[in-house]
Amino acid sequence: MKIRILLITLFIAGFSSMSAQTNAPTANTVNVLVKGQLVDSLTNETVPYATIKITGKGANPQLLKAVATDDNGKFQLTMNKKGEYLFTAEFIGKKTVTKAIEIGNAKTLDLGTILMPDDAQALSEVVISAQKPLVKVDLDKITYSMEDDPEAKTNNVLDMLKKVPMVTVDGEENIQLKGSSNYKIYLNGKPSNMITSNPKDVLRSMPASTIKDIEVITDPGAKYDAEGVAGIINIITQKNSSMGGYTATLNGRVDDLGGFGAGAYLQIKQGIVGFTGGYNYYEYKRPKGESSFYRENLKNDDFKYLSQTGFSKNNGNGQYGNGELSFELDTLNLINVGFNRYFGEGKSTNEQIAEMLKKDNAPQYTYELDSRSAQNYGGTDINVDYQRTFKKKDQLFTASYRFSLSPNDSKSDNLVTHINGTLPATAETNNQFTDADMKEHTFQTDFVTPFGKIHNLEAGVKYIIRLNQSNSGYDFLNADGTWINKPQMYDKFKHEQDILAAYGGYSAKFQKWGMKTGLRYEATWLEAKFPKDESKNFKNDYSNLVPSATITYQLKPTQNIRFGYNMRIQRPGIYQLNPYEDTSNPNNTRIGNSSLDAVKNHNFSINFGSFSRTLNLNLNMSYDFENNGIESITTLNNDVATTTYQNIGERKNLGLSGYVNWSPNDKIRIYSNMSGRYVDIKSNSNSLSNAKMSNSGLTGNIFAGGQYSFPHNFKAYINTGYFSRQISLQGEGPSFFFHSLSFSKGFMKDRLQFRAYAQNPLKKDSEFKNITRNDDFYSESFNTNRMRQFGVSVSFRFGEMKAQIKKAQRSINNDDNMSSGQGNQGGQGGQGGGQN
Repeated sequence: MKIRILLITLFIAGFSSMSAQTNAPTANTVNVLVKGQLVDSLTNETVPYATIKITGKGANPQLLKAVATDDNGKFQLTMNKKGEYLFTAEFIGKKTVTKAIEIGNAKTLDLGTILMPDDAQALSEVVISAQKPLVKVDLDKITYSMEDDPEAKTNNVLDMLKKVPMVTVDGEENIQLKGSSNYKIYLNGKPSNMITSNPKDVLRSMPASTIKDIEVITDPGAKYDAEGVAGIINIITQKNSSMGGYTATLNGRVDDLGGFGAGAYLQIKQGIVGFTGGYNYYEYKRPKGESSFYRENLKNDDFKYLSQTGFSKNNGNGQYGNGELSFELDTLNLINVGFNRYFGEGKSTNEQIAEMLKKDNAPQYTYELDSRSAQNYGGTDINVDYQRTFKKKDQLFTASYRFSLSPNDSKSDNLVTHINGTLPATAETNNQFTDADMKEHTFQTDFVTPFGKIHNLEAGVKYIIRLNQSNSGYDFLNADGTWINKPQMYDKFKHEQDILAAYGGYSAKFQKWGMKTGLRYEATWLEAKFPKDESKNFKNDYSNLVPSATITYQLKPTQNIRFGYNMRIQRPGIYQLNPYEDTSNPNNTRIGNSSLDAVKNHNFSINFGSFSRTLNLNLNMSYDFENNGIESITTLNNDVATTTYQNIGERKNLGLSGYVNWSPNDKIRIYSNMSGRYVDIKSNSNSLSNAKMSNSGLTGNIFAGGQYSFPHNFKAYINTGYFSRQISLQGEGPSFFFHSLSFSKGFMKDRLQFRAYAQNPLKKDSEFKNITRNDDFYSESFNTNRMRQFGVSVSFRFGEMKAQIKKAQRSINNDDNMSSGQGNQGGQGGQGGGQN
């Protein structure tokens, strides 16, 4: 209670001081609007995106303001101090225009039309210093510049993702791309186990100040593995700097629930060797929350009504580190050696009373269940990249190797106390575990070369060796009080895949048009082995041709429209394949399906973007369909429901997403991400159930926020959002509403940053409701989780960099695997969690 009162006091004091500072002008303080328009002196055409600078006078004038003109050549900026200044306008191919201006008591200084003559001796290469746009669009992707967003200095990457076009983060911190959970997250163009295993915790622990850009690849080309239906989120870390020697950042955070974290980031260059890397540790705690479950059996009156009520809580910790060594052998040859290491563990407690009633409400049986479970998960990546550049500009050859290890272990101790009636066979005191992992070796070569002035060709070959395996065990307590091992056919399981891929791509830009097309071939050989029952072994092989195409047209210098088509493939991961049967909840069990097949998805999209200095707008409409989607299916046999996965989904999605970022001046920014889609899903003829299942409806979300910059490096932020229900084949998920407030203060030229935040201060707890139904049953589950949280964070950056660290421009991207498939992360995991 004391820490909450302290944090609320900090909020009030901080905003009060900001208000006081804002309302304390001096005699020399003014608020003058400087405006005008740049025009070509010969053609009388406007000059868009020229650089406008305001500097002081003297031998070493200080740059005070820098803005860019809009697409009509107009500019405006605000000056808040009287005096004489120099106005400068710069543009490629034009002579620089410089004139003296004086800021006085007038509220507006209109410089009118400023003529810019051609520069006959223009340099072949000019570096322009101007206010960079936060968002830019390429042929197949949208890039959000984190280094140009002041909020990135104090926030973590998960918070900043909420501002990226077409990306949304809901109240439980699940990430969606274009309203879909089916996507991939990369780190520097490569899938990373430390993110894949647990994106919530890792991205929440990663300081946004270490990130350069976030790319949203909405139309993955032929060079990417054929997976990730909605696209790819690529997080690019800071790779180089114009500063000097080395730079390091230390950060720490704490919240009122008992969670905390700390980390460090280092960048250093000495001679031909460069290193970038970091380490983070965190702990989270989720307090006790109520839970309940209700199910009605529509076919069996003896097991008509099941109710389970109780509570659950969990906590855990994790740590991750990553680094990359760069060896610049000479100007043409480069070697990178990198690693990612992530490890996390979580513990949960679940206590509940279960009661089964007959149709007339007579009790069938009652028992108490006390479960203690633990999970260990993580991953290790090691990669080596060799890059050869050539004298021909943009010609590039790369050869790469990557080793990846992804363990996923869990165990549970389940104490069943008999109260009355005859319990189901699965309701017995037991200990169970599974040790699963995936090992992966990947070899890849790529070659890209331009030809002519507008054309570009790329090609590559990849080979993947993927080994999934699990060892499971089950012990139960018999009536005599003796522990007995119950052997199962699936106690040992192996699933091996060999994947050969080759691709070719072509792209071109001419006048206002741009195009990118490619064709990828993938061949897969797989084998499933059951050492305890070899009669269940099976093999399968298949191949696919995967086309993709993107066309863009530039409507204006700041507006473009893009049309895209791509086919994507999803292969099931170890979590879905593992036939281990989880009976920790006797009335609701789960088992994997080792015979799952790859999913094919076809996607069509149209995208409109308009980007200027003050307003960024992006709209995207897409349609995709698949006929053998992997769906989570629950069936009921008397009083025990079993959930597994099947290739039975015929899914169609029509979606519309939008992004708006408005900055009327350098103090205010207002932004919003929103998406909506109509989902139509039904089961195909491969369903194990005789009944035809279907579901459809509208779903969507919206995230909006704003920030205001006060004097003396004070900044305030407010964010809010709403997620509607999520539709599945057999039901729907919960809806969310969330909000947050925060403010930050920078010291020592922003090297030292403090941030205080309040998440959902107006709502302590939220109830989350999930519905599952078919012709045999109807069920509801409710969970109450703590949503209110207060916290503080601090970061300190020191050191300088002089030399740039080179990185290989291409490396291995294994994005064909659905990984754990847990939760709604589309292969991004879902373990751990908690508020941190």
